[in-house]
Amino acid sequence: MNINSNINILGGLPEFDLIKTFLRGSENQGKSHLEYSDIRTLKAVNRFKKAIQESFVSEKVDINHLFLPFLKEKNINENLYFLFLLFAFNNDLFNYLNENIFFPVYYSGRRIITKEEVEVCLKDLQKTNETLASWSESTITTTASKYLTLLKKFGLLSGAQKKEIVYKNPTSEEFLVFLYFLIIAEENSNKINSEWIKYSFYENEFFLQKVLEKQLLRYIEVQYNGDNLKLKPIVNYDKLYETLKSS
Repeated sequence: MNINSNINILGGLPEFDLIKTFLRGSENQGKSHLEYSDIRTLKAVNRFKKAIQESFVSEKVDINHLFLPFLKEKNINENLYFLFLLFAFNNDLFNYLNENIFFPVYYSGRRIITKEEVEVCLKDLQKTNETLASWSESTITTTASKYLTLLKKFGLLSGAQKKEIVYKNPTSEEFLVFLYFLIIAEENSNKINSEWIKYSFYENEFFLQKVLEKQLLRYIEVQYNGDNLKLKPIVNYDKLYETLKSS
């Protein structure tokens, strides 16, 4: 597991709109760091830039082809789900916390996630992970807090003191993009047992119902026989945004 401090850094990002700003970096060359919201030092600008690049730009080219047109062109609030997906894909610790904290709570029907249970999860992982073993108590506490802050920024929690689950109902566009993401992220050709399906915010039975809806067949080829689910994109990854925009 590759662990870094990007949960803490992004949790302290003053405005999420800066993600779009920094992803469109070539268009912002020559700007002073004073133009970036409340970020007052060049060192802080570079720290946020690095975290954003590591978190939302993937080593997998197809992931970038799929998501970057949405992230660069649409309003940031329309991209919160995609940012959540990308950060989970690119950040092992965020994905680990989602797998062990967020989704178990989400699918159990519980409403509240506490900072204390995130801290316990991190301390359990600390016992077996060399990088985390060197983290101080205050770093663990900060990471737990920033993790919940990020979930709130992604639109999946609400509340100030008590963090309450916001149940997600993906739009048709979001679900289609998720399926394209699943094709890339899940290396097994049979997607039916993929660990990523929970990120669709549907339990497996309802997920399969959604996949088989006729309206998706313009964009994705589906083969399903009860035990095996194969998906194939009809539109090139880098053309999906423009295709949906013009449809």
